[in-house]
Amino acid sequence: MSLLELLATKHKDWIRMVRSFGCPEHLAEDIVQEMYIRMHKYVETPERIMYTETEVNTYFVYVALRNMYTDYAKAKSKVTFTDQMPPDRYDLDPVEQEQAMSDLVDQIWDEVKSWHWYDNKLFTIYMNSEMSMRDLSSETKISLRSIFNTIKNGKERIQTNCKETYDTYKEAGERPW
Repeated sequence: MSLLELLATKHKDWIRMVRSFGCPEHLAEDIVQEMYIRMHKYVETPERIMYTETEVNTYFVYVALRNMYTDYAKAKSKVTFTDQMPPDRYDLDPVEQEQAMSDLVDQIWDEVKSWHWYDNKLFTIYMNSEMSMRDLSSETKISLRSIFNTIKNGKERIQTNCKETYDTYKEAGERPW
């Protein structure tokens, strides 16, 4: 007898096992069928999952079924259903979006210009170049910690002082992703 035939002799037991995990009945059948496919595909030597020549290792199958159901439950939990449709990009006014974006960028750079010259210069170099913080540190001989703190504090100041303009930008329909 083949491995699939031996597994099929305990089909009702496998269904009952999957149902014991809290799986709905209509899904339990699918998971058991998937287990048959996986066993056929991945078990090269059926003797390794057998107690005897005619008895399948039920614990091995139990663990396989439990893992398959757990994987399904994890994947299902990542999907979020909503009854609200996001606004269509074409319904949004592109002129308003562009203006909101322009206002936001202008306010950010006005904010940066109001800083101490050191903070302003370091932040501007970091934002306008392809240099990483480590590259800046090695080029300027300024400690990496000082550069990191300056950039971090600058970003926090921008978030605090430009929040209203950013909210206007978001309302105009432009999505950051």
